[in-house]
Amino acid sequence: MNPCAEMLSDALRERGFRLLPGSLREIPGRGWVFAARGPGRRAVGWASEVGFPPLVAPLLPEPIPVGRYRVNLYPWIWENYLALRHVLSLTPQRCDRPASFGAGDRLGIATAAQIAAMRRYPVFPVLAQQSPRELARTGRDFQSVLLDAAWGVLEAGYTGPFGADADHLQEEEQLHAAAAAGYSLYTFDLRRALARGPHPWEELPARARSVVAELAGRRIETPRGSWILQESALHEAACRYTPALEDVVRWAGILRDQGIEADLEVSVDETEEETPPEAHAFIAVYLQRRGAALWSLAPRFPGIFEKAVDYEGDVARFARAVTLHAAVARAFGGHRLSLHSGSEKFRILSIFREATGGCFHVKTSGTTWLQAVRVIARVRPELFAELYAIARAHLEESRRDYPIALRPEDLPTALPGDPEAALADRAVRQLFHISYGVLLRERGMAIRELLESHEAEHDAAVRENLERHLETLLK
Repeated sequence: MNPCAEMLSDALRERGFRLLPGSLREIPGRGWVFAARGPGRRAVGWASEVGFPPLVAPLLPEPIPVGRYRVNLYPWIWENYLALRHVLSLTPQRCDRPASFGAGDRLGIATAAQIAAMRRYPVFPVLAQQSPRELARTGRDFQSVLLDAAWGVLEAGYTGPFGADADHLQEEEQLHAAAAAGYSLYTFDLRRALARGPHPWEELPARARSVVAELAGRRIETPRGSWILQESALHEAACRYTPALEDVVRWAGILRDQGIEADLEVSVDETEEETPPEAHAFIAVYLQRRGAALWSLAPRFPGIFEKAVDYEGDVARFARAVTLHAAVARAFGGHRLSLHSGSEKFRILSIFREATGGCFHVKTSGTTWLQAVRVIARVRPELFAELYAIARAHLEESRRDYPIALRPEDLPTALPGDPEAALADRAVRQLFHISYGVLLRERGMAIRELLESHEAEHDAAVRENLERHLETLLK
């Protein structure tokens, strides 16, 4: 028999905590676990007849009686997460479904709402998804991001599998930090390595040249017709990608040496040029030969994938490219395609799903942050106007890491009286999308306090927004 939620809630309220009733779950033979909130802090509670687990820093001087149970509270800190992660199914896992969906959370408060959206759809949820550039801007690290996501899992009462994505890694130090935290998906961003320029053909290792010879002339069949891999394009891909792929091989070896089984993604989506099918084939086969097989590849597709706005470009051309890349993926390893900057890309989401045959990964992140901004605009327009002024003054700083065409002259000097109308402006929306770092630095406490006091509105905005993405993607 479970502890009466009403009695438990009353007992916690007397001690300054609020029970999150959806979190209450039974641990057979050991008692019940739940999440609770106090002033500015999160706590995990344990109700038991037989004793408590070895958690640290109990928050109550003595366990409190609730019916036949005794109850204690513990701070939601990394040490207690480690002690509970296996018991409570809070350990990130490798993807076990054809379709997966990533939802970043730059504030660390949206995971429960994201789960509420995703659990209704046949996608594997990737809940802790952050890149080093996001970590630097938000003052977080891989450990704190995972701790926040695990809290959301506990809060939601979710017991299914989920992943954690160390996104856009470019340095070995970043890899080590994510591995130490226990991430299950590693996205290796080749952009910086590719900036070194192509390598001379004569100096490439023999294995790279043999991959070119193996692939030249191969016919790739697609529903739209055939594509023959061209030797000249493969030659160019080998010269351009081989040194960067050796970094991936080395990083995959680091994970393997630590006994970490993980999903590996390679990202070339933020390069200037579109990814030709020959480059995709070379990357996949070369990594296979080197013992670092792909789980997913994020190509640079045709068109414009700017932040906070829909896809811009020729949709038919995008569809042809995705169809061809999906055929390459099936022919050389069966890995999935990954669509980065999936936020707000409603014109192409269903096309992407159809072209990939339902084997895909889609990443969103900034769209969740924008829902927080929308709530602020709705409930406290004066804070919204203040945030806009700060963001506008720091545009150059905020755009530094993001390929975006937004210019100072695109931004209105004063916002319209209706904040919702302001966010309908493309430039204003894009500005807020990339300005999360400076806004959290300058007014983070006010932002968090407001969202905490309007938790229901924020959760609803996040859930409804992701449901719109998933409906479009899967319809």
